[in-house]
Amino acid sequence: MPISSAAATMGLPPANDSVEHHSSIDRLPIYWLENMDQGVFLYREYATKNATGEPIGDSISYLLNEKPANSVWYTHLKPTSEIGVSMNQDNVITLDLPEKVFSAKLDQGLSERTIQQLVFTASAAASNAGLFVGALPPKVRILVDGRANATVFGDLRLADSYERDASFMAPIWIIDPQHGSTFKAGQVHFTGRASNFTDGIYYSLESKDKSGKLTVLTADDRIPADTVSSDGSFEFDKQLSVGSYKLTFWGKESGSEDKIAPVSSEFSIK
Repeated sequence: MPISSAAATMGLPPANDSVEHHSSIDRLPIYWLENMDQGVFLYREYATKNATGEPIGDSISYLLNEKPANSVWYTHLKPTSEIGVSMNQDNVITLDLPEKVFSAKLDQGLSERTIQQLVFTASAAASNAGLFVGALPPKVRILVDGRANATVFGDLRLADSYERDASFMAPIWIIDPQHGSTFKAGQVHFTGRASNFTDGIYYSLESKDKSGKLTVLTADDRIPADTVSSDGSFEFDKQLSVGSYKLTFWGKESGSEDKIAPVSSEFSIK
């Protein structure tokens, strides 16, 4: 596993990052790892389980103890109910976790990505709940049984603090519909986010019958470049009837027909 950004080492355009906005919706932003042909990247899920009113602790607890919506997402962090969280006026979040959480033996590349899971999840939860003050960028300090600069995952020495490293974000995200979600028949809102691929972002939509057979409804449609925001976000609507569906996004680079960094979400209309 490369230590530096998989996007950079694989020649992929890096994803842009912006911290989640304050939301009144009771949801927990969780970041998971996923293996792709091009490397291992971070993907975000919004979960609604186990909310106690302490947003950072709730999100970290979900990351450590629950299963992701998509079976291909994962973490190398181990479960625990012992989670200490605090935050100061400088937007520094401190997580205090027991040593067993970091007991997996990982190489440096996977260690860095797994630490970034904590960093992204904690900072997203704080921002989503409107906890940040002023314009200082959020930082996350990780303690192990109260100790700073502990050694984790075998031989990674923790830094004093961490900021979000956008280079570990997936080149393409499906924000909505989330994997496993259900909607009412009618207009379904699709949103996503992608890197700046030189030939743009494409998608396909397939229906899925009870046997699992897929039928292509929309194939290789390009998202108009003028509808993609500067941060790579995009959205559009589709009229869908009752059934099961699979949505796939991917990027293309000029001069190539290769589908780069494809990501899929399966959802239902009832």
